Parts: sequence; C-alpha cells; structure tokens
Amino acid sequence: MPSTLLEVTRASHEEIERLERVIVKDLQTEPATNKDRLYQSHRIRNVIERIIDTTHRLVDIYEDKDGARKDEIAALGGQTATGSNMYSAFYDRLKEIREYHRQNLGARVLDTSDEYEQLLKHEQPITFSGEVSAFTILAIICACICIWMTCGSTSVPKSFRE
Repeated sequence: MPSTLLEVTRASHEEIERLERVIVKDLQTEPATNKDRLYQSHRIRNVIERIIDTTHRLVDIYEDKDGARKDEIAALGGQTATGSNMYSAFYDRLKEIREYHRQNLGARVLDTSDEYEQLLKHEQPITFSGEVSAFTILAIICACICIWMTCGSTSVPKSFRE
C-alpha cells in the first residue's frame, strides 16, 4: 500500500496504463465464436469499469478538497505548516521511510502482470436482465467501432462485413 498521496497517484496512473494494455491485448485476438466474442466484450467491460473506478479516485485526489495533496507537495519542497526548515523536513521524511521499511521488512515488490493476465482468462458469468433495448445494442456497436478505430486498424473486421 503506498504511503503518500503522490505515491497513490502514481500507482493509480500505472494501474490505468496496465489495464489499457490488457484491453489492447484482448482486442488483438479475434474470437472464434460469438460466445467467445461475448465473453471478450464482458471482460473488456469489466476492465473498463476498473479504469473508471481508478479514474474517479484520481479525480478526487486532484480536486484536493481537504488540501492534503497541496500540503504534501509543500512538504517535499521543505515548507511545512510548522515553518521548519527543509533539512528537518527531509530528516523527518527519511525517518518515516525508515520506520516503514523496518516494519515491513519482508515486503517484496510484486509483479502484478500475472494479475492482469488473469483478467484475460477469467470468464464472467453472463446474466441478462430480461429485454435488451435497441438503444443498448446501438451503444455496444458504437463502442466497438470506437475501440476499433482507436486501434489504428485500416482493414474492416470480418464481423462488420457480415
């Protein structure tokens, strides 16, 4: 768990980039059947929902309603609320970092790429609420076309030609 607000921000941006790569990797494989295509679209939808949740957290951090981000940036510059000089602020922060690492001695850096690879293999159970409106189908088609256009492909996929 990141210890500072700036580290949370950095980790959130990194997570969004990894999730975007998962979507691109999933879209690069052409599903063999309509069932596989449906599973793929549900996987992509779930990843997009995670991106949206992470983005909402980032927006809250950037809005800085409580002033914590501003205070943390000021503390990095050596300006604290108590007016202490930059050396004491530096050594206070160094003390916090050492304390964190002393408490988490066995902590290791985790390679989270396996977690993201599992997102591609995981097939969500598909549940329907009853009727699907024409608007929903149109929205799905538009989303697919937008994703297809952003991938930079110049050829029309077979599914659009049929």
